[in-house]
Amino acid sequence: MILVVDIGNTQVKWAVTSLDGWLVQAQCPITAIEKLSLYWSDLPVPSAIVVSNVASSTAKLAVNLAASRWNVNPHWIEAKREQCGVTNSYASPEQLGADRWAAVIGAKSLNLGNIVAVCAGTATTVHGLTQAGIFLGGLIIPGYDLLHQSLGANAFRLSDAEGQLSTFPISTADAITTGAIKTTCATIESFCEDMEKAGHHNVQIVLAGGAAKKIRREFTRSILHKEDLILLGLLEIAKSL
Repeated sequence: MILVVDIGNTQVKWAVTSLDGWLVQAQCPITAIEKLSLYWSDLPVPSAIVVSNVASSTAKLAVNLAASRWNVNPHWIEAKREQCGVTNSYASPEQLGADRWAAVIGAKSLNLGNIVAVCAGTATTVHGLTQAGIFLGGLIIPGYDLLHQSLGANAFRLSDAEGQLSTFPISTADAITTGAIKTTCATIESFCEDMEKAGHHNVQIVLAGGAAKKIRREFTRSILHKEDLILLGLLEIAKSL
């Protein structure tokens, strides 16, 4: 059994896998990370633990404590120049976030050709991956919630109340919600166009993250909603160790 763990800015997600697929998938808020031992109390004993962490050192301590009952040392991933069939184009590969590296490797494992892998979380991260496994680079923009909340927090007489996606919004809440969604989707689709202009055709968008359900309806291109994208990447890394 392999336990893969994705520690993000707001959520901790984990899954246990066997040869037949995921046996367990669960999550908890990052604010509850110190209770991780309780969340994991009923998990089967893993042979390996592979972790992506973009949170604090407190999260690392919590994982190490929870894993100590099994006498298994977690493997903390970091981006490399090459791994699992992916070549990292960053000048300094280690500067790429661990979660982003796992997302790219997860996207590669899907065998979909040229891919734009999107993780719509606290930040929206956009990754260009070629059919040959070259991670071209990508974008980081404020996540949907950050875009939405920034107006309510910083603009007079605006609020961060959730509205509805609309072609022609006729309320302030709808205008902010629609603007945040359209801004996000337009940026992602512009990145797809840039990939195709560079000769990487028939780009497939793969979408993950907590805000994926909010933005997925506004794309003009087809998308694949793959919520376990980072976990898939962690599993591929685990298999390669």
